[in-house]
Amino acid sequence: MNEQMSGAFWSVGECMLELRPQANDTLLHAAAGDSYNTAVYLKRLAPAMPVRYVSALGDDAMSGLIRDHIRAEHVDDSLIDIRAGGTPGLYAIATDGGGERRFTYWRAQSAARAMLSAAHLERLGAELAGCSVLLLTGITLAILDDERRAALLSLAARVRAAGGWVALDNNYRPALWDVPSARQWMNRAARVCTHALFSFDDEALLQGDRSPAEALARIAAIGVPEVVLKLGADGCLAGGAAAGAVHVPALAVRAVDTTAAGDSFNAGYLARRLRGASGVKAAEFGCAVAAAVVAHPGAIIPATALPSLSNTEP
Repeated sequence: MNEQMSGAFWSVGECMLELRPQANDTLLHAAAGDSYNTAVYLKRLAPAMPVRYVSALGDDAMSGLIRDHIRAEHVDDSLIDIRAGGTPGLYAIATDGGGERRFTYWRAQSAARAMLSAAHLERLGAELAGCSVLLLTGITLAILDDERRAALLSLAARVRAAGGWVALDNNYRPALWDVPSARQWMNRAARVCTHALFSFDDEALLQGDRSPAEALARIAAIGVPEVVLKLGADGCLAGGAAAGAVHVPALAVRAVDTTAAGDSFNAGYLARRLRGASGVKAAEFGCAVAAAVVAHPGAIIPATALPSLSNTEP
């Protein structure tokens, strides 16, 4: 890890209970969600770095199962706001022969939508000096109201002002919010972030970009210092503006389940960058992590299936 980045990694968002059908007509449960997936993979790749999850859960049995999963991954859950009478979001997942997934959600009542209350923000503010990297996503912003969105970006601005990193994954989901709101808040978030880890498909859908070059140029014009544009099976573009972007190819694997491909890429990329690697080298490792993840079912794969950060330079 970079000597100057000695604090904790905070990931902000919604962790849900994932239900996945099994061959014997049972359901396997796990904890999952874009920001949580990244937190888990970063902790596995860089176990010496403290990783803390920021969210809200209820005090019911399902929320308890999620906290059990979080703790089993050695992710700190002490910044999760526990809401009396609250319940978590749930989703069921199904995949086709090519590994593409379909989701059915039950999340309208999710306690995560009520995170960042005044009391929660006071607790976060008291510990914010220990945060060196803060991750937020388009899904995180989508589930919050405007007051909470503004509060989250204020926390992010404080992290950046103190010399920390603010990583943003666009993760645009049209079902969660309207286009004008999504554009407004994603553009505000982009102006705060230091590392944009964006999917081109999501940028094209939300912003209307017709090519990766057009997307890179627009994002660079916002003033984001470091940009990666994820291209799915085509890998990614790393290095910022279109003229200086380097294409990093994806690894050729048979995709079983593409869930968490982008989330795990984020973890691999940030883990390598925190060790001082260049953006291109970090992107190569991010692609390797994502390749391992899509070759297995579920958002969180066995730890033994991941590539090792310790075998990379530097």
